[in-house]
Amino acid sequence: MTDYSTDISVSARYSELSGLLATMTKHAASLGVADADALRLQLVVEELFMNTINHGHQGETEHKVGIALFLNDNVLTLRYEDNAPPFDTSAIRTGNAAPDTLGGLGLGLIHGMGKSLCYRRIDQCNVTEIAF
Repeated sequence: MTDYSTDISVSARYSELSGLLATMTKHAASLGVADADALRLQLVVEELFMNTINHGHQGETEHKVGIALFLNDNVLTLRYEDNAPPFDTSAIRTGNAAPDTLGGLGLGLIHGMGKSLCYRRIDQCNVTEIAF
């Protein structure tokens, strides 16, 4: 049974990120999420959001990014959705990051922040669910 859920949707634009994170953090606080867990949640959403813009859409767009928070039996789950080309976030890719370059570490970081991660492609959307 879902104790609580919330849905937030913004355009895939860099300028939308701070508002998205602020709104999500406010909802997480109302769920009683600890500050340290809220910071992990923010980091995960920021990584996913930047990947959507930079790699999925190859730049800013009016296409929507949606997030939802669910609290089920004291387990917080983040659902992140975008309609960028298919990209399976559940697969950790290795060997992408050189030690002297930026990038290539985000998916490993995302996987390390949650207890579990599930990816599905639903109706032309990438849907990633992460349990914390």
